[in-house]
Formats: sequence, C-alpha cells, structure tokens
Amino acid sequence: MKFKKSKTIGIVGGMGPQAGAALYDSIISNTEASTDQQHLSVILMAFPGKIEDRTLFLEGKVLTNPAYAIVEVIKKLTIAGADVIGMACNTSHATAIFDVIESKINKFENKPLLLNMPLEVCNYISENHPGISRIGLMTTNGSYKSGLYKKLLQEKGYEVVIPDFTFQDSVIHRMIYDPIIGIKANPTCITKDVILLCGEAISFFKKNNAEAIVLGCTELPLVLKAKQIEGMAIIDSTQCLAKALIREAVRQHTNKVYQADNLILV
Repeated sequence: MKFKKSKTIGIVGGMGPQAGAALYDSIISNTEASTDQQHLSVILMAFPGKIEDRTLFLEGKVLTNPAYAIVEVIKKLTIAGADVIGMACNTSHATAIFDVIESKINKFENKPLLLNMPLEVCNYISENHPGISRIGLMTTNGSYKSGLYKKLLQEKGYEVVIPDFTFQDSVIHRMIYDPIIGIKANPTCITKDVILLCGEAISFFKKNNAEAIVLGCTELPLVLKAKQIEGMAIIDSTQCLAKALIREAVRQHTNKVYQADNLILV
C-alpha cells in the first residue's frame, strides 16, 4: 500500500558518515514494503569535512560551533524538498549546539520539522518499556559533560547510571574516538579492542543494576546490535529516530497519523 501525501525525510549525515547511512538503512528496515514505490522519500546529505567535531566543540577544543554548518546542510535539504529532518548524531543535540540550530531554522521561509533525537529516545523508552526505572548511558564525552540524556531521563523520573569520568573517557569514549581502534576509525570492521571495551562497559552497567542501556551515540549501534544483553534492554537511538521520522513523514495535516499496513509504529 502506498503512502498518501507523505512528507519527504531529510537526514543530516556525516557525523560520522556511517551513522547517516545507518539511519537511512533503519528507515528502510522499519517500513514494510513489497515494492520500491511503497517506500518513503528520503534525502541524505553528508558534508563531514565542513562540520566541526561536536565533542571537541563542547570540550572547548574547537571554537567554531558545528551548528552553523549543520544549519547549512538543513537549508540544502529543505531546498531539495525535505519536510522533516533528523540529525544522525546524538551529540549535536546538546543545548549549546541544538539551540543555535533551532533558532536559525526558525527563520527559514519554509521551516522544516526538526526532530530531537534524545527526546524521541526517552519517549520511546516510556512508551515501550514501562517497567524500567534504572537506565545506563553510553555516550561521547561531549554528551556526557553536557548532561544531554541525563537531564531528560531524570525529568521523566528515571534513575540514571553513568560511570565516573575516568571510566567514561578510557572505555566508552575510547570505543568511539580512538584513532586506531575506535568505531569512527573502523566503522565497517569493528576491532577486537572495541569489542573488549564494550564488554567492560556492559559489565559496569550490569554491576550497577541498570535495567536498560541507551546507546547515546550513533556509532555504538554498529557494535551493539542485540535488543537485550545480560538481561538489560538495549535502546538503539538510531532506531528510535528512524521510527520517529517515519511517524512524522506519514502524519496528516490534521495531526492524525495515517494508518497504513506498510508502516511499523512501535
């Protein structure tokens, strides 16, 4: 069944490049379709060389706010026809970056709908895991220091489990950013070192009685693909954003969701 009057999805990629591709793949995977024509329209744009590293900016190591380059990508997506936008990067949703992006796109003549990835993740947890109360966070150092997820989850009444900064930096952040073994350096061939570090992280959250773990960096689902590990639910932020983008793409002007057999809304 073909969607009627569906909106075009725009993806801001390049943060990192594999994460944008993974978001697009997740949109495809969460849309049931038997023909090419039954899939949603998606525009993916990636200009990785033009967008400063989000964590380095939040840590004060880079002066240029990546928000400005991201806004330019969103502008290009909008001109190309995108109506609803998703940024394939959790750290870009930190207040110091996201607020600037929102303020700039609010001035667009044709303002697109920009989804908030961490907010969508928190809503997904409350709607799909009602029995969970204690949640662990795996993020970049930028997101860790900004308190991006911690604040949202605590506002919803969750207990948040996070390691001290030494563990965060030497284990979780290293998994993502290490220039030799990290996921960003090896997105299509995950190293044994990253798998070992991932095991350390899982053990930490298990010992601290986490009931779920939020993969709060879009690189992490490239390693942790299971829905549950050691009895803990694994919350994939890329999957959550993909489902939210699909939801908004098929939402009618009346704000009622268009019900179609070829859409999974979970």
